[in-house]
Amino acid sequence: MHCKEIKGYLLAGLLCAGALVVYGCAEEETGSGAAQALNYNGPGSKWDVSLADSGFTITMRETVDGPVALTVEGTYERMASGFLVLTVSGSEGEGGPDAGAQAWAVEVPGYALILKPMDAGSDQVIPMVVAGNCPADDVLANWVMVKKANTAAADDADREFFGTFAYSTDTNTATLPMRRALANAFQDAGAQALAGGACESGIMTVEDAVMYLTSNGGAIVHTEVNNPDDGSFIFALSQKAIGAVGNLDADYAGVLFDDSMTEGQKIQPVALSCAAGACTGTIVTDVTTGATSAESVTVTLDGDPDAFGNGLITGTIASGADTGNLACMADTGVLDSGRIMVSCIGQSPGDNSNMFNVLFTSIAGE
Repeated sequence: MHCKEIKGYLLAGLLCAGALVVYGCAEEETGSGAAQALNYNGPGSKWDVSLADSGFTITMRETVDGPVALTVEGTYERMASGFLVLTVSGSEGEGGPDAGAQAWAVEVPGYALILKPMDAGSDQVIPMVVAGNCPADDVLANWVMVKKANTAAADDADREFFGTFAYSTDTNTATLPMRRALANAFQDAGAQALAGGACESGIMTVEDAVMYLTSNGGAIVHTEVNNPDDGSFIFALSQKAIGAVGNLDADYAGVLFDDSMTEGQKIQPVALSCAAGACTGTIVTDVTTGATSAESVTVTLDGDPDAFGNGLITGTIASGADTGNLACMADTGVLDSGRIMVSCIGQSPGDNSNMFNVLFTSIAGE
C-alpha cells in the first residue's frame, strides 16, 4: 500500500521492452493428476489468460470480437512469499516481451486475476474473471472501481467508487443497486440501471458497456466503452457476510495501483498483515524472498463490517499524519478454499484526490 515516503520499486526487466506483469490464479493440484487449465478474460481491449501445469498463455485482442494481436507464452513457479514468478518463453505480435523476461504474479485460487497491460508505458491494472460461462442463477455482488474515469477524483462526493451489483438471468439485465463515494462519509449516489443484452460465453455486450460475467458470482463491467476519457472498470465479488473484523486476520500477498506515484511506478507488489482490524502494509522489494521495504502504512478497518451490506467494510489508511478513506469488499472463503480475498479502493493519504487500489489474498496455509 502506498505512502508518500515509500519509494517505487521497478522489477528489473518487467516494465521495459514490452515485459509484462500478471496477477494470476490457478487451480490447486489434487492427487497425482495434472490440474485442469483455468481460463480468464477481462477488459482493456480484451485479454485472455490460460494457466496450466505446462505454463501460461496470454492473448490480447483490440476488441471483444477482433483477431488476436499479441500472444505471450511461458512458465511460472509458486514462491513461499505468496507470489508467482513467470518466465517468458516467447511471444508473437508487436511489443511482445523477449524470451527470458521475468514477471511476477499474485494467485487468487480459481476466482479472478488482475493483469497489467504489456505496454511498458501503461500503469493500469486490468481485472479478469473466469471465462466461458454465463451465470446460471441471479447474481448479487459487491463491487469496487479498479479503473476510474480520467475526470474522476477520489475526494469528489459526487463520484461513486464502490457499491453493489445485481444481474437477473431472467431478463439479462444488470443494475448497480448501491453506489457510494469515498468522500463525505461515503455518500450514497443511489441506484443505476445498466443496459440489458444477451450473455454468451460469459460476455454480454451492450451499447456502452461490456460485461464479463461468471458462474461463480464474479463480474467485471467496462463502462463507457466508446468514451475512453469517462470509461471505468468495476470489479465485483459474490456478496458474502464478513461477520466480524477478526475474520480478515491473515498475512497477505497483493498488488497495489496508486495513482499518486510517478509514471512507471504506480503498480507495486505488496505484503499486508491484519489482526483485529489493524493492518500493516509494505512494498515488497523481492517477490522471490518476500523481502519488504522499511516504510509502512497502517490500515484501520471499521469494527462494524457489513454495515453497508454483506461483504463490504470501510476504514482509513494512514501514512504518518496523512490519512485517506478506503472501502473494501471481501470474500472470507474463496470457493470454499479457506483462502481470503480482499479488494479495496481508497484515497491516497498524501493527496486524497488520487485513487489507489489494492487487491490481496491470504498466503497459502493461512
